[in-house]
Amino acid sequence: MDEKRAGWALGLALVVLGVLLLLQALGVALGRWLLGLLLLGAGGGFLAAYLQGRYGWASIPGLGLLGLALALFLEGQAWAGSLFLLGLGAGLIATYLADRAQWWALIPGGILLSLAGVALVEGLWAVEAGWLLFLGMALTFAALFLLGHRFSPMAGLGDAASPGPHPRTLAAFSGLRPSLGPDPGGGVSPLA
Repeated sequence: MDEKRAGWALGLALVVLGVLLLLQALGVALGRWLLGLLLLGAGGGFLAAYLQGRYGWASIPGLGLLGLALALFLEGQAWAGSLFLLGLGAGLIATYLADRAQWWALIPGGILLSLAGVALVEGLWAVEAGWLLFLGMALTFAALFLLGHRFSPMAGLGDAASPGPHPRTLAAFSGLRPSLGPDPGGGVSPLA
């Protein structure tokens, strides 16, 4: 598809989306169902791209849109919102499963799945379940540790090769800046 046709297609899609959102805002039940079907189609398109193995990231919007569509269809259920969080979290976990180098996706994925659990429990049984968020976060970081993804939250402060802070970090916190040219004083000069 050339650029001109792609621009028209995007413009038309935005107009249709705007009309569907207007119908939903006006309380037209058909608008909610049409918007849900549109979201299902868009989510399915992203999932098709993910399953073809071309785009590992496509699972995030794909499952997120599917969860949002299901939440729209189940509007009125107290736990329906948890489906959106569940979709986004599952999409991030699927991104990691497609490419193990994308370990960062486990952190927001685990937290979103924890939030989905909180919303589901509070929606179904009307009890306080905020503690599930912290349990889920602990399990997320335990999984990272067990999978062998070791990282330092303060990687700029030092590394295994040179114990102690990095010279640039010291300069940043001491009011000094690295010099741009050769400096017999060790490469750090005071701000003047």
